[in-house]
Amino acid sequence: MKEDFERIFNLYSNDVYRLTYSYLLNKEEAEDIVQKTFFKYFKKYKKLKLNDLEIKKWLFRVAINEAKDYLKSSYISKRAELNENISRKNIASNDIHNILSNMPENYRTIIYLYYYEGYSIKEIAKIERKSESAIKMRLSRGKELLKKEMEV
Repeated sequence: MKEDFERIFNLYSNDVYRLTYSYLLNKEEAEDIVQKTFFKYFKKYKKLKLNDLEIKKWLFRVAINEAKDYLKSSYISKRAELNENISRKNIASNDIHNILSNMPENYRTIIYLYYYEGYSIKEIAKIERKSESAIKMRLSRGKELLKKEMEV
């Protein structure tokens, strides 16, 4: 059975990668989706009674759904919102790194967890062991600080 899974992986992983890359236009994210797709296949390949062509179609459908779900995720929209604000100001990424590194740690951490890691306010509150309202306030104040620094 393991050999059969490896054979399918070797046969179709490049095709699935190219498909997911065409959706995401990002190498690392496409690789993540390929990994998720083949993990789902690994969990179900014993139950699936499909020939190779049907397996390829199944893998493509799963990969497309995973890519669409990823693109709809709040992580992407939050990151896009921050990147859009940054690009409108024509600030280089190393400048953003400098601005963030000069912010107080409690704001910097919240901004990082929210925009770059994609955590919700509720999840950040659990991580930081603070109330959700405290996290919302820090996020709001951190965005204001970031905005002021970017305007300079």
